[in-house]
Amino acid sequence: MTITVTNQKPAVLDALHTISCTGDYDPMPAIRQTLIDPLLEPLNPNAPASITDAQGADLTGDIPDLVLSCLGDTLNVASEQTVKELLGQTLINFDQGTPLPVAELFAVQAGQQNKMPAPSPRVLYTAQADVLPAAKALLAGTGDESAFFASIAYTFNPDTLGFWFQSSAAFDDFKIWLAQQTQTMASALPPATTKLLNDFTALSLKGLTESLLVRKDDSDANDEHSFARVLVHMLMNYVEQQRARASQQNTALDTGVLPFTVGELFCPRSLVLVNVEAHARATAAKITGEWNLINQSLASPVKVVSNASLSKLTSLPRAAARAAAMGAKQQSGQPGSRSAQVAFRKQPPSKLDLFKDITRVLRRMGKVNKSQNIFRTTSATFLKANRRNPDDFNKPGRITSVQYMPDLHIYIDTSGSISEENYQEAVMMLIRIAKKLNINLYFNSFSHFLSQEVMLRTENKSTAQIWKEFRRIPKVSGGTEYTQIWRYINASRVRQRRLSLMVTDFDWLPPSTRQDHPKNLYYAPCSAMDWPYMVDLAKRYADSMQHIDPSIRQRLLGMVV
Repeated sequence: MTITVTNQKPAVLDALHTISCTGDYDPMPAIRQTLIDPLLEPLNPNAPASITDAQGADLTGDIPDLVLSCLGDTLNVASEQTVKELLGQTLINFDQGTPLPVAELFAVQAGQQNKMPAPSPRVLYTAQADVLPAAKALLAGTGDESAFFASIAYTFNPDTLGFWFQSSAAFDDFKIWLAQQTQTMASALPPATTKLLNDFTALSLKGLTESLLVRKDDSDANDEHSFARVLVHMLMNYVEQQRARASQQNTALDTGVLPFTVGELFCPRSLVLVNVEAHARATAAKITGEWNLINQSLASPVKVVSNASLSKLTSLPRAAARAAAMGAKQQSGQPGSRSAQVAFRKQPPSKLDLFKDITRVLRRMGKVNKSQNIFRTTSATFLKANRRNPDDFNKPGRITSVQYMPDLHIYIDTSGSISEENYQEAVMMLIRIAKKLNINLYFNSFSHFLSQEVMLRTENKSTAQIWKEFRRIPKVSGGTEYTQIWRYINASRVRQRRLSLMVTDFDWLPPSTRQDHPKNLYYAPCSAMDWPYMVDLAKRYADSMQHIDPSIRQRLLGMVV
């Protein structure tokens, strides 16, 4: 869609909002005031701003729905392109060609403002090169808060709402202010909220961060004067007051908002409080470890939010890390651009096509120390006697060397869209490949559940014997969910080193937030099925994965040429 914008005053979006903590929870007025109204502010007050499509139809009234369609649980490719084009024409600092989703528009705006290219396989951000210098500049008063925000967003991309404080002393000032505010509204607060606010004032921000879980999901903790609503309302009010004070006194800010994703900005499930001074004085490894811990906690499927005590986001991973430490004492051209040029096959792949693709990936991954994928080579050598003529020194002997290729781990889609016939075809295809490679396989079936991992001993067995082994494995059923497999692979260094192959029909859309996609995970079609339809699903999946893995098309084995 081609958009034309006329008489619009180029804007800079401000994440600050103050959703009331009384009455029904309705974030829409704040969303409209923060995201929509600035895009429609006229340059000439005597005439309205106009936004039209290529046919001249007025889109002004559709802007709220277009923006909201980009903030759902799955990525809407068409809406993403339209809204990015709109933001590129209406904002002062926005790159409409960014690979990042619209949900991260504040990060894109901050990055563009500081001339920071969007992260990609060729543009990597690190704590050492980006976060540390930005923290030191903000602490010294020589840098802008937007540069610090963009450096963290581009390096770690956490799906949360953050607030930064210049130091632990600045956080203590906020706690004193919060206690005063809580006292004035004590009669209106429920006892549970009062207790949680009192517990909050006992927190310390002497470390890099402090993080809290405030909601299980978007529908949780939305009652009038709930702790989640009151705390965010107070934080936003405090930032607003600090801005006014800094403007009047011409002093530097000591607190601000870190709007990592739009969804979390208006209905946060978690809060991360950030100490800038601690970041400026920490090592890069410590900063990286802290934010990786936060992301690990955010990705955890288990979220326990208590009404009786503060729920810290990183408490379980920190406890696990401490336990592991105690136990230890006791004991890579630009993939994105190449990917965009990949063409899909017009016909289903043959067994040989898939075999070639799998062996190509295995060779690229290189050798490992030990695996079930044993590769034996025989060569001639004069260092060993010939077995038939051991006394003839002119005849070389034979020597066999053993090398190990990465293990092959198969994840077969057994969701409701996969018929029993499709499943059997997929299994037989894998059996033929396993026999040709002469290796054992690791195997899981998945839907929105993941079955238990099994190692199938296929080496030196007949097709009938291998099929019998497959039939013994329980097959899960239900919906489709890929991210559970991503997390399952990333949770184990052993699984990360395997060649993981997901056999699927591609009937799934990824989340709108960026995720950590395993680097050795590839995809293959489950069977011929309706090939044009499967190609359409694969194209849709590849298009919607650009913000997670720009080179995803190169991972679709058997689908592309």
